[in-house]
Amino acid sequence: MHASIDLGTNPSSDVPILSLIFASVIGHSLIFYFLPSSITPYIKSYIISTIHACASVIAVCIFYARTSVNLTQVNRILGGGITGTNDETMTYSICYTLGYFIYDLLLMLYFKSVRTRSTLIHHIVIILGVLSGKNNFDFREYKDNRK
Repeated sequence: MHASIDLGTNPSSDVPILSLIFASVIGHSLIFYFLPSSITPYIKSYIISTIHACASVIAVCIFYARTSVNLTQVNRILGGGITGTNDETMTYSICYTLGYFIYDLLLMLYFKSVRTRSTLIHHIVIILGVLSGKNNFDFREYKDNRK
């Protein structure tokens, strides 16, 4: 039996995606800056990573508390969400996370003590994955508008 999966069609143009990502990068950078200078960059990185992990878990828990759990809806969210289903609220969480990954990648490039090959690869793969998903959606939107 083959079930159709409804892919989303509506990343809202009202959501300032680039601004949210930039704000996330700046916010994480400010936290790093305001942590005491007696803490090494390595430990500061772990503190901020823990903050990001907790915020992300809370965002996902709130999302699933407000919506019904349907394991196929991941495809809807990746496709942009469906209006009225709370899918679109995950856009904020994704922007926050992408900003964190960009901030952390820049931190690793600046501080050698924070950098490992596996974390660099992890961050680059995540960033490329999110950006490729966005570019795929932009292409699909362009193709749909040509009709």
